[in-house]
Amino acid sequence: MTRYANRGMTFEGLIEFSNRQCCQSGEAIVEKQHTLCKPLRNAQGKIVSAKYEEKATVDFVGRIGSRPIAFEAKHCSTDKIDIKRVEEHQCAFLRNWTEETAAIGFVIISFNLQSFYIVPWQYWEAAKEAKKTKQKSVVVFSPIGTAWQVTGKASIKKDELPPEWEVKTGGKYGLDWIGTVKRLWLINGGREQ
Repeated sequence: MTRYANRGMTFEGLIEFSNRQCCQSGEAIVEKQHTLCKPLRNAQGKIVSAKYEEKATVDFVGRIGSRPIAFEAKHCSTDKIDIKRVEEHQCAFLRNWTEETAAIGFVIISFNLQSFYIVPWQYWEAAKEAKKTKQKSVVVFSPIGTAWQVTGKASIKKDELPPEWEVKTGGKYGLDWIGTVKRLWLINGGREQ
């Protein structure tokens, strides 16, 4: 029997391992953002549950060199992801975050813990807008320069994503999201280090 519980946590664990490697090499400092919880106690004062005090922003925030970076991690157990998986408060955060010219924002997706992709925030937002207006369009974002057809559908299939957005696995990072970010945002001349 195949078990699917906590695969999102496994995905975040891969990202956190990669983040530690990036920090040790001095390439980036990226931290997991934790959501504040308030403990709920029973009549005897024992903690029996907890509730979130506020909505989380995004999963990870930090910097690559001097460039601020923020991203949301999403795992799905199929070959497609629903655009509404990034909640509105997270969309607002990434929208505001990327208004600063040097700031980098994206959604990193795990497809069944086998394939991983970065979708730059501007593209995700364009796909969200296309779904709302039910219109197809082509989006080109600089400095990335990748043209991407947004379909107006409620979900994005893995095979609809450009191959240059794929995150490679293995090597010292395990999940080399930083190499993909450096290529897409042309950091350090767009060359992997």
